Amino acid sequence: MMGRIAASAHSPSRAPGLGLYYDSLSISLAGRMPHLPQPIIHLCGPADAPPLHLMPANGFPPQCYLPLLRRLPGYRAFCLPPRALWGDQAAPDDYRGWDEAADDLLAGLEAHTGHGGVAVGHSLGGIVSMLALMKQPGRFRALIMLDPVLLPRTTLRAFARAWQDGSIEQFPLVQGARRRRRKFDSQAEAFCRFRKKPIFADWTDEALWLYVRQGTKASADGCGIELVWSADWEAHYFATVYRRVWQDLPGLNGLAPMLLVRARGSDTFPDSVLGQARSMLPAADFITLDDQGHLFPLAAPELTARVIARWLEKCREW
Repeated sequence: MMGRIAASAHSPSRAPGLGLYYDSLSISLAGRMPHLPQPIIHLCGPADAPPLHLMPANGFPPQCYLPLLRRLPGYRAFCLPPRALWGDQAAPDDYRGWDEAADDLLAGLEAHTGHGGVAVGHSLGGIVSMLALMKQPGRFRALIMLDPVLLPRTTLRAFARAWQDGSIEQFPLVQGARRRRRKFDSQAEAFCRFRKKPIFADWTDEALWLYVRQGTKASADGCGIELVWSADWEAHYFATVYRRVWQDLPGLNGLAPMLLVRARGSDTFPDSVLGQARSMLPAADFITLDDQGHLFPLAAPELTARVIARWLEKCREW
């Protein structure tokens, strides 16, 4: 359900800690929290270029993808982000699910632009983009999923049982997000700390500095800086991983051209399920990248952009 949308004319506002301007509107979705400011973040590209909507991975503001998006100069890249980036809204305690982010995306498209053009989503963002396409196929002309969360059925069943018996907080990803350090004295301290983390081992200093600058903001208490994407929201998205993905995949057939790009050895789109995904999406294109990890769109933006650009060029020939 799209819900009721109310937008008012106003000047763009600066996103705190994000360094770019966005326009916002208030939306009211039936049965959900009303009157929340939903931003549209304009990333790069000329205003008259075909649209490309980016939905980021859990924990990563969309501006972190600028090195990738700027290598796709024929498109106007923008983002209607998930609620983690809607300001100071607290993460919910109940189970919302990733399809709420898909509903929000569609509501934002209806209010802001009307059409999403090419939908590009990374990890969580790949599944959210997939769900939006399934709900309203006419909004998009192509779907690109970058290492989407296609976990084995056994893992998804374990998530479901954990929600039922109340043990979801014991999952390592959820615990890790809860424990994540949220505040730093300065961006320099944050950079030095992140530089030592294995997850950023293959990132260039330039990419890591971009994450630090776009992923932090002044702390509410005035002391140092804190993460823009809060640890509570990160934990929420991990805990509410979308569990019906294997039931839904066949429904994508015939909706739009599709490209799925994954890292070899990915634990998010593992080798063990690649054959299942191929059989369920016979018309989709699959590309596996060697020597890359789950965060390849951020760690290897040039390679990722080259893969996307070649595929989009092929789509123009169809």
